[in-house]
Amino acid sequence: MDLKSAVVYDIETFPNVFTLNLEWLFEDQNITYEISTRRDDRAELLATFDWLRQCQIPMIGFNNLGFDYPVIHFLYQNRFATIADLYIKAMSIIKSADRFGHMIWPNERFAPQVDLFKIHHFDNRAKTTSLKALQVNMRAQTVVESAVPFGALVSDCDIDGSLIPYNVHDVRQTKQFAHYSLPAMEFRASLVDQFGPDVMNYNDTKIGEKMLEQRIGEDICYDRSSGRKEPRQTYRSQIALRDIIFPYVQFSNPEFQRIHRFMLEQTLKPDDLDMSDQPVIITKGVFTDLHATVGGLTFHFGTGGVHASVDAQVIHATDEWLIRDIDVAALYPSIAIVNNLAPAHLGEAFVQPYSRIPLERKQHAKGTYMNAALKLAANGAWGKSNSKFSAFYDPQYAMTIPINGQLLICMLVEQLVDVPSLNLIQVNTDGVTYRVHRDFEPLAAAVCRAWEQITRLTLEDADYRSMWIRDVNNYVAETLDGKFKLKGAYWTPDADPAKYADSISNASPPSWHKDLSNLVSIRAAVAAMTKGIDPEQFIRQHSDPFDFMCRAKASGGAYLLHGDRRVQSTFRYYVSTDGAPLVKMQPPSGGHVVGEWKRAPKITKAEYDRVMRETGGEWDERVCTKAKSRYEVQKIGIESGWLVRDVCDASEFSFGDVDYAWYVAEARKLIIT
Repeated sequence: MDLKSAVVYDIETFPNVFTLNLEWLFEDQNITYEISTRRDDRAELLATFDWLRQCQIPMIGFNNLGFDYPVIHFLYQNRFATIADLYIKAMSIIKSADRFGHMIWPNERFAPQVDLFKIHHFDNRAKTTSLKALQVNMRAQTVVESAVPFGALVSDCDIDGSLIPYNVHDVRQTKQFAHYSLPAMEFRASLVDQFGPDVMNYNDTKIGEKMLEQRIGEDICYDRSSGRKEPRQTYRSQIALRDIIFPYVQFSNPEFQRIHRFMLEQTLKPDDLDMSDQPVIITKGVFTDLHATVGGLTFHFGTGGVHASVDAQVIHATDEWLIRDIDVAALYPSIAIVNNLAPAHLGEAFVQPYSRIPLERKQHAKGTYMNAALKLAANGAWGKSNSKFSAFYDPQYAMTIPINGQLLICMLVEQLVDVPSLNLIQVNTDGVTYRVHRDFEPLAAAVCRAWEQITRLTLEDADYRSMWIRDVNNYVAETLDGKFKLKGAYWTPDADPAKYADSISNASPPSWHKDLSNLVSIRAAVAAMTKGIDPEQFIRQHSDPFDFMCRAKASGGAYLLHGDRRVQSTFRYYVSTDGAPLVKMQPPSGGHVVGEWKRAPKITKAEYDRVMRETGGEWDERVCTKAKSRYEVQKIGIESGWLVRDVCDASEFSFGDVDYAWYVAEARKLIIT
């Protein structure tokens, strides 16, 4: 697929107007087509569609597979559709509960579609991100939401003054994000011959899944006996952990022995027994408050893994003491390979091709698309093994790897804590960080080699100069060559705190879904800990206005008030000495409305509604709170007690009224001493 000729597009649909704006990815040419009660550009638009079809020009959008393309495909198939028809089609997509109901499949599209929303896996609930949030993260000059209420009739004046400029702005921001996404798109373009055109819309995990399916064989992964392509899968009515914990897992430490015994006695069961033919096994929250104290750390266990850490400490290496971080190379794939694990329905057909992937990957240099694709294939098997849409679905396989992974790392820990002078710093499912006197480093290394022989896994290590640790998920580590590893609250787009003005374009892909508010306080805290720079001095001398900006968001019926003014739902601001309070107005949750009596704990909404119908909405002790409180709009202060200024237009930023006291206070909260 040739991206050089690609176009970027977006549509707007209202009851009396439809617009489509299109701009070339590598040119400044921009065109707006309008179909409304005042004009009709459909002939030109349909001619453009015909040209896109004939030349097979890639069309890039943001959530275009889920919305924009089904609407324009409808227009392409129904060339005399009215504005009302287009609006009804758009609303049917928006209101549809079936995510596939309006999908136009690749072989039916008149031109290839590239959906940045899909590529970056923003359709994952944990990573869902709007184009407006991306505008903040991309440091757009303006963050713009439509000034025309959705579903309203649009006046001619507003079409020209608001709607079309908004449409153009969205396309240009999508284009900017497409340029940031070029490496991801080019990587996928290199796979089109192998997987077909829709690989352009696969997220990383799906690419890995398809790579592995190809090596195993599609006929083995899928069943076509019904006339449809159905993934072969293994459903489980229960998973007894005794059946999946490796027999060579053994402990001498009493606390770990207790955890081991507990796990051997557990059986994971479905969370919906009504689905007896396809039960869903509970995989989260099963081990509530399961912990053990070993080596001075408290270990917290769960079906997803284990973690332990010192809290609020600064640790430095010296001539006599070293800080070493060890982790298992490719933990999840390696556990599967060395133990011949496979989804039950695939068996040996999975084991052999999967075991060859690491060897095949070594034949391709780092940085090449095949090296990257094979890494995704290795990781994709486990990533998809708990997805009911995947040919790798087997909850027992999905649980076998993390359950054993945490037990195996605990086997390593109990041997390490017996090494004289060794102190644990952190532990998670795939690694351990510890401090040890250099005289005993060879003994610690010998423990690691012995563990490798038992588990047949490979450990990799790195030494740190210093660590500043808030907890297991939030820390700064300085390597011996002066580089910094920033995790959690200390992460910023540029991993080197000395280069605080570096572009967001150098951020790793997972950064795009994060809230990158108030980077200056984070950078100041890291500089204070690692360089000894006074945080107030750092912040007052900082010259990048975007690092001072923050993002507020309102959704689900909530809205934002800046002073007395209602503002857009994705709102960019900075804390100022000359501003106004910012408040989120949050309506009642759970389907309740303002003024209703509050529902008592443990009462279902259905039961509450039934009784309220009986009483005509009057308070009833059976379903209402004893305090006789009513639902109301909740006011949630954002930066409560401080004033903020609107910088949805970045030109409104002024260093003259920055409230440095707030930024310094936020930085000091992060500093570990």
